[in-house]
Amino acid sequence: MKPSKSLLNNWVIAAVLTAIMIVLSQLEWYPLQTLEYKTYDVRQRMRQKKPDSPVVIVAIDDQSIQKLGRWPWPRTYVAELIDAVNEGKPSLIATNILFTEADRNSGLEEVRAIRKQIEDGGKIDARLNGVLGALNQAERRLDNDAFLAESISRARNVLLPMYFIPGQQPDTRADIVDQLKKNSLNAPDFISFQSASEQSLPIKPFLQGASAFGHLNLFADEDGTLRRETLFIRYGSQIFPSFALQAALAYQNKTVADVGLAPGAFTVGTTSVPVDRSGRMFIDFKGKFGTFPYYSFVDVISGRIAPETFHNKIVLIGPVATGIAGFEVTPAQPSFPGVEISANVIDTLLSKSFISRPAWSTYAEIFIMLAMGIFLAIVLPRLNAGLSALISVCVLIAWNGFAVWLFVSQGDWLGMIAPSFLLIAGYIVIVSLRFMLTEKHSELVESDSIETSKMLGLSFQGQGLLDLAFEKFRKCPIEDETVKDLLYNLALDFERKRMFNKAGAVYEHIFTAGEYKDVKDRIATMKSAGETMILGTAGSRREATVLLQGGGAAGPTIGRFEIQKELGRGAMGTVFLGKDHKINRMVAIKTIRFDEIDPEQSAEVKQRFFREAEAAGALNHPNIVTIYDVGEDYDLAYVAMELLDGCDLSSLTKSDKKLPFAEVLRIIGAVAEGLAFASERGIVHRDIKPANIMRLNNGDIKIADFGIARITATSTTKTGMVMGTPSYMSPEQVLGHKVDGRADLFSLGVVMYELLSCRKPFAGES
Repeated sequence: MKPSKSLLNNWVIAAVLTAIMIVLSQLEWYPLQTLEYKTYDVRQRMRQKKPDSPVVIVAIDDQSIQKLGRWPWPRTYVAELIDAVNEGKPSLIATNILFTEADRNSGLEEVRAIRKQIEDGGKIDARLNGVLGALNQAERRLDNDAFLAESISRARNVLLPMYFIPGQQPDTRADIVDQLKKNSLNAPDFISFQSASEQSLPIKPFLQGASAFGHLNLFADEDGTLRRETLFIRYGSQIFPSFALQAALAYQNKTVADVGLAPGAFTVGTTSVPVDRSGRMFIDFKGKFGTFPYYSFVDVISGRIAPETFHNKIVLIGPVATGIAGFEVTPAQPSFPGVEISANVIDTLLSKSFISRPAWSTYAEIFIMLAMGIFLAIVLPRLNAGLSALISVCVLIAWNGFAVWLFVSQGDWLGMIAPSFLLIAGYIVIVSLRFMLTEKHSELVESDSIETSKMLGLSFQGQGLLDLAFEKFRKCPIEDETVKDLLYNLALDFERKRMFNKAGAVYEHIFTAGEYKDVKDRIATMKSAGETMILGTAGSRREATVLLQGGGAAGPTIGRFEIQKELGRGAMGTVFLGKDHKINRMVAIKTIRFDEIDPEQSAEVKQRFFREAEAAGALNHPNIVTIYDVGEDYDLAYVAMELLDGCDLSSLTKSDKKLPFAEVLRIIGAVAEGLAFASERGIVHRDIKPANIMRLNNGDIKIADFGIARITATSTTKTGMVMGTPSYMSPEQVLGHKVDGRADLFSLGVVMYELLSCRKPFAGES
């Protein structure tokens, strides 16, 4: 068996899309990677939580600028701050300020120039010697760099930053000073570190007193957002740690020499730090600006912050004021100060809250995309539109939910965009293709389908299967006048069947296309008829009628008989005059009510009624009323029988209408012949009484209601009727024993007695 063309198309589409998405994801195609970065940022914000960190920040903020003057300040201010903080015995003081040039002080320059002039002038007498002493003292007071260098040396725990200019340089460099060599490692060949062409170091006085050095370089991703820390930069044959890495090492009493280098991870003691192929680490941002404790620069040097606040802390000193601070775009916030970026890097290293791309992440993403490709090729084409959309959405939510959970709880970054885009694009393409093919096919078969529906609807209507006919007609365009006419005739058939609610539904369907004939009036009529439903339905009134007054365009029907008028009513139903159009014969139709019978007995009673009525219909005798049909139409059981022109004997039991003795004997003889005929065939009437014996105008005698009396006796609400009938019952029938033809003879004897004497032989009421 050859696969269908559409199935092959789905395979090709799914395979091509899957291959394209795998290639683009592995090449880190910029649009795809940019979207992936956006999902990374969202997950990063979901992961944020308040840190329990030793890092605090002394901020050069707007308040400090306002009180101490414009930046840059004299470096004596920074020296005062280091002295003030150092009193609290912090673990580390890290200044996020570059001191790559000497302080430019015009007063100091003038003093030095005068001193040099005097020294170069030759002979120095006592008077000039005193001047030189005064100049030396002034020089010391004006030398801000000397003050700061002394503070750094006294603290012995100050970390200073440096800066590298990116670029390529030979492996060997001669300008690496000894202090920096102690803070560097030999560059391995298996990691592609960011390289630098030039270095910008703190001035020499600060190099001698600082405890460690680290670079402040920040490198954003392709979309301009900073997500990673460059832990090492290569300069010459050496690699130099970042400012934040040095701070974390110093806090743990370790040096850069304690760092182990390996592809994919650096080790510090027992801690493994995941890195990418360039030696960069993802920063786990803890929150927006202000997440870490902040203290204003001016509050610290003025003594408003107690030195004990900084005990055993990593104290970062850096600018956050507008105009002097360096701000970066980060996942945490679009404008984020550099000093707090360093705080987040330090906390990531110390709390070990690492984010990584696991080694297996690429294989997992490829596997997921292959699985989605198979889903698109095999499963999707076999589902209907609604179910395929639901399953696709569930798959999409499941994958992305798993990727989000893995990132937030475990710190493992899996790509969400490529698999999601594959599923969405594949769904759109395959479903659209299927829709176009289906639409084209539908256009070819639509006209044939409409005609087929019409023909089937007419066929079902002709068979009396009106519900199926309506179902077929509904598939045809209602705007078509021919369809409206078909529906209108169908509604009339529903009316004839007394299915007024269904007739109303058809009329309402026609009315959706606008006015048509008298549809609007008929809708109101059907609603009224439905509320005052005919007999035979639950809750119907005994006086209800099967005839629809003033509404129908044609007479209602029961079975194949059209109702002409009502002839009379009894305890169990109504008798109608009906016409059998097939043979053009008038009949009497007796309807039977089952709604007042015990519901638990209703099914059994119905079955027994039809069985006995059908048996009675087989009786062909001149003295027995002929039964033409028996059945159930919608909610009504009926018996169609011979239409008789005469009256029953109940009116002849009065003394003023007493029959002659000979006529009574003739009647009794005729009834006895009919009962004998029935008894020979095992049929017992069970309710012989004057009301069930008809005397026609031509003198013929007919026994009526064979097989119906037993139903009457079963009714739980016809007690009065039952209490009257026992006057004619044989003793065994009254006692509920099994009866045969002799019971009918007993009842006939009672009838004969009553006809002769005009009174019943048993006068009791029960």
